[in-house]
Amino acid sequence: MEVGNVNDTGSTWGAAFRKRPVFFMSRKETEAFFDGKLRKNMELQEDTCTLSSNNMFRRPHTTYEVYDKDKGSAFLDLNFLIKDETSSLKGSLSDKKDVDFYNFTIPFLDFQRNYFGVEAYIDMPEGCDYDLILYDEYGNQVGKAEWDSEGRKKLTVPNWDINTNQYCLKVENGNGEEVSPDDFYRVSFHVCENKEHEKTDAVREAYGNLHSAYSRKDENWREYLDAYNAVLRETEQNYSKALEQLHQKQFDGLPEEKKYKGEHTVEELLQDLAEGKDLSEAEREYVKIYANLKDMEKAQQKAELKNSFSDAFVKELEGMGISRDDIEGMQVRIGSDGTVTVDGIEDETAREQVQKLVEKKYSDKMYQYYIGIADSVGNLPYNAYRYATDIQEVRRYLKRVTGADISLGDLYMMHDGKTGGLPKKADNLINNTKNNARTEQMSEALRNIIGNMRISGDLGVPDFTSQFQFKDGAFSVLDSGFAINMGALDGRLTPQSSGNMYSDMYKYQFEKVL
Repeated sequence: MEVGNVNDTGSTWGAAFRKRPVFFMSRKETEAFFDGKLRKNMELQEDTCTLSSNNMFRRPHTTYEVYDKDKGSAFLDLNFLIKDETSSLKGSLSDKKDVDFYNFTIPFLDFQRNYFGVEAYIDMPEGCDYDLILYDEYGNQVGKAEWDSEGRKKLTVPNWDINTNQYCLKVENGNGEEVSPDDFYRVSFHVCENKEHEKTDAVREAYGNLHSAYSRKDENWREYLDAYNAVLRETEQNYSKALEQLHQKQFDGLPEEKKYKGEHTVEELLQDLAEGKDLSEAEREYVKIYANLKDMEKAQQKAELKNSFSDAFVKELEGMGISRDDIEGMQVRIGSDGTVTVDGIEDETAREQVQKLVEKKYSDKMYQYYIGIADSVGNLPYNAYRYATDIQEVRRYLKRVTGADISLGDLYMMHDGKTGGLPKKADNLINNTKNNARTEQMSEALRNIIGNMRISGDLGVPDFTSQFQFKDGAFSVLDSGFAINMGALDGRLTPQSSGNMYSDMYKYQFEKVL
C-alpha cells in the first residue's frame, strides 16, 4: 500500500487511521499478552530497583512492574499508558525535596501525530500540590500541568512537529510542604485530537510525496527529498519560536512577586546554584522555565554533593571520631564492580573506616552523582550512555551475587533467550527467577551488553571509575573519562543510513539529552 493513500483525505484507509492511532505491541507487552497478564486498570509501580533510580532524568531502562498475585508480574514501559488509558502509574515522593522522573515515547506512527495529541494527568493525594513538568528530548521545558475541573492537573504534549517523540515527565513537590512516602500520586495519559495539526500538515505531506516517489523509483525523487528537507528546516525554526512563546506565556502568568527582574542569565543562575548559593523564589521560577533539563540537574547535583551530602557524610564520620580536617585531600574511587578505594588519609585506621562507610552506605549514591556531573558520561549519546551504565549495573549486581568480578566477555545469549556463561548462582537468579523487577532489569541490561560487545568488536568495553575528591571541606567529582574511544564506539552503535532516502535527510541542530 502506498503512502500516498495515507495522505488522501478521502480514502477509507486513511480515515480509519484518523479515528484512533494504530499501536504496536512492544516485546514486553507481547510477552505479557501471551502470558494472559494484560488487562484494564493496570497499576504500574515506580521503578527504584536500579543504580540510576527514578530521581535521575536520564535512564536507559524505564520498565515498570505490574504485580499480580495470581498470574505473576508483568513488566511494561510507560508508553503502555498511552495505549491503555484505563491504567496508570503509581508513585510517591519520599520527602519534600524528592523528585521523580519518567521517560516515555509517543507510541504511534509519526504521521498520525498530525491527527492526534497526548495529554498527561496527575492525580494527587488530598492536601498535596505536586508539579508535573514536561521536557522534550532536547531538554527544553515544554509544559507544566495546570488544575482542571476534575481536581487533578493536566498538561498537553506539544505537537509542534512530528520529528520529536521522546519526552520526560518530572514530578516534584510544588509548595515545599512536608510529604509522606505513603501519599501516592498517579500519572495517566489520554489520546486527544491534535488541535495544532496545521503545524505538521506540510511535514506530513512532504514526507508522503518523498516516500511515494522513492517507492516507485522516480528518477527525480531527490527533488522531493530537497522539498522535504526545506520543510524540516522551516519546522525546526517554528519549533524554536513556539518554545519561546510558551516560555514567555509561562513567565507572564507568574504572580508579580515571582517574576525575575534581575540581570543574571540562566547560565549565571545555574552556576550560582551549582556553587551552593540559595536562589530566590523568583530566580528559581525563572530557571524552571528557561533552563535546559540537563544543565539544571547537573547544577542541582553539584550543589547537593557539595552541601547536604558532604555534611551528612562528615557528620557520620564525626560520630566515629573522624573530623572534617582528617579527610581533607582524600580521593574516593568506585570501580564499575563497586570496589571502593580511598587514598589521601594518613591514619590507616581512619582510612579503612571511611572506605567501609562508602562501601556500606554511600557507594550507589555517589555513583549517581558521578554520572549526573561527569561530562564524559553525561555528554554521551543515548546508545553509548546506555551501554556504559549497563556495564556498571551488571558488574555490581553480579559481584554482589557471586562475590567475584565476572568477565563480561565470557557471556553469550542462548537460543532460548537466556544468558549463558554465568556462574551457577548468578545463572539461577538471572535465568530462572520470575516476577522480580531487579532480575528483569538485569536480564535486559545483559542482552544489551552482549549485543553491543558483538557490535563494538575490538574497541573494548566502555568502563569507567567514579572518582571524587574531598577538598576545602566538601566533595566534588573528578572526571576520570574512558580508556576507549567513545566517539568511535558510538559510531558503531548508532545505525547509519547510506544510499537511500534517509541518508541525506535534514537533522535538527538541537542537541538531544534523553
